[in-house]
Amino acid sequence: MPNTTAYSEQSTINPATHVLAVSRQSPLIAELIELTFPADTPDKLRVQELAYQLDELRGSIHGATADGCDTLLRVSAGLGAVLRLLEGDDIACVDSLGVHSLLAPLKRQLDSAANRMQGMI
Repeated sequence: MPNTTAYSEQSTINPATHVLAVSRQSPLIAELIELTFPADTPDKLRVQELAYQLDELRGSIHGATADGCDTLLRVSAGLGAVLRLLEGDDIACVDSLGVHSLLAPLKRQLDSAANRMQGMI
């Protein structure tokens, strides 16, 4: 049986130590909004409106990023399953059409997630 340490199914990023920059924006935006109260001048009102728009944009980016990450994790799990299948002793019984039918949906999901992530840039 081939060496199974050639790939890893676990992420090397510790979510406790890496927080998305988008997530860190929320308290900053809230502080900016607080600074504009009371909105007694046109400038304060405009800054307040822009801060609310930034917060909505932050929420959209966070949601799209979370969805993209979920998709990428599902694809990773699927590819891990394919790798385990290919590492098995019964490799002769796996035909190319079968492998293609397993990989094609994963490829579509990966392409879709990558396109969504690129659309955020």
